[in-house]
Amino acid sequence: MPEITGVKERRGRSRISVDGEFWAELDASVAVERGLREGAALSREELGEARVAGERPLAMGRALNLLGYRARSEGEVRERLGRYGYAPETAEIVVSRLLELGYLDDEEFARQKAREKARRYGPRRVSADLLRSGVGREVAAGAVEEEFAGRSEIEDARSAAARRYNGEGSEAEARRVYGFLARRGYSAEVCAEVAGGYRGPARS
Repeated sequence: MPEITGVKERRGRSRISVDGEFWAELDASVAVERGLREGAALSREELGEARVAGERPLAMGRALNLLGYRARSEGEVRERLGRYGYAPETAEIVVSRLLELGYLDDEEFARQKAREKARRYGPRRVSADLLRSGVGREVAAGAVEEEFAGRSEIEDARSAAARRYNGEGSEAEARRVYGFLARRGYSAEVCAEVAGGYRGPARS
């Protein structure tokens, strides 16, 4: 049976070692309540339950701190809590509670991020950014479709290119325009059409 081989308390937290290796950092009061003291032997099940109970208040504090800086997706919060070392079960409980409280809303998060990114980028780049932010494919697709509805991708691309390039009229500039628009998330067809306007005689 696993044995607790170390308990170090500091500022209301207990860093606990099991079988000679660091195991988890828990709320100190929960650690005491659960009998997590040096020399105690607990089953894996007891340790698992104690870990979730002890991590939950600490993980919730971390999550709220993250959300205090900016809105985040469910996936982002889970990923960050995992990076901090919290158990997956702890992260799920915290995310569920944040959803209940209204602090997490992937659809609203995706709409806000799509609106912000669409000022500079095309739909493919916006969609990719949403997916990297932990938003599901269906939610990302819906936000992008909503944001770009009624807009002309090619006109957006022309405006983006015009703000950056002066239209010197050369093959080299056309290639630069194509690459610039591709990186901004416009389709290959749109990139080619807009870049074609920068090839040949200088634009007036």
